[in-house]
Amino acid sequence: MTGKILFDKIAESIKADHPSFSVRFKDESRLMKILGLLAYPFNDRFNDGYTTTLGTSVYFSSRKELESDYRNYARVLAHEGVHIYDDEKQGLRFKLGYAMFEALFVPLVALFAVLGSWIPVAAMFGGLALSYGVLGLVRPSDKEKSQVALKRRKAVAKAVFFGMAGLSVIGYVGLSIWLAKWMTLLAVGAFLPLIPMSSPWRAKWEYRGYAMGIAISYWKYGSASDEYLKRRVPTFTGPDYYFMDRNGDRVLSKLKAIRASVADGSIFLGADARPYQRTFDVLDELKLVSVRSASA
Repeated sequence: MTGKILFDKIAESIKADHPSFSVRFKDESRLMKILGLLAYPFNDRFNDGYTTTLGTSVYFSSRKELESDYRNYARVLAHEGVHIYDDEKQGLRFKLGYAMFEALFVPLVALFAVLGSWIPVAAMFGGLALSYGVLGLVRPSDKEKSQVALKRRKAVAKAVFFGMAGLSVIGYVGLSIWLAKWMTLLAVGAFLPLIPMSSPWRAKWEYRGYAMGIAISYWKYGSASDEYLKRRVPTFTGPDYYFMDRNGDRVLSKLKAIRASVADGSIFLGADARPYQRTFDVLDELKLVSVRSASA
């Protein structure tokens, strides 16, 4: 059994439910290159270390990377298939929930522009645009041979960006005080949603996604060990998903509850169980299931 067969079968099962589904590659996408630049100061491996789903399109870093490890990426694709299902079914609720609380920044700044003054807002976004323009020029190439030199150049590029961006924000606050007086409180308050805090809605969707990996491990290998679950905790508590659940004990407890739901078969119950059922069916068809859930 090759990893490519498993990957292709999972892709076919997703496409059967979502006809517009497609597999794409970040190094071939202008949009992903732009998003990679925007994410770079916070996650410099957005394009070469992460898989991203937009709508019904799943973007892997490159064809070469996918072809190097189809078996691992089959699991990733199954995970992303859960997000495709949730996005298509929940629509705006999924999109807004995933972006909370950070998504509140834009309407709050827009409100300040209307009620206070548009000039500080224009100056800040102009400064941020310039910061990203400079970042695009000074960030290192992925072809840098020396890892030490690469890390050093990344650090310099980020320092330049954050220095310029910081000056833009300071200018925004200063102009707000000068032009909008007490409305500066709104100008500053707009940044509160950007403070790293737990996002129960984003965590909810990612628990569903990571439940797929736990389920596949259980079905294929007979268990998802405590060590396996513990390795997933920093994904929820750390910066990968912007600290979506900062309580590590709660995360581990939730992951164990998901594992129990796989074992007793309750993961197959409910209106939103379709992604798990179709993935189990693929594994079963390919004779990769070694342990079945209680009700499977």
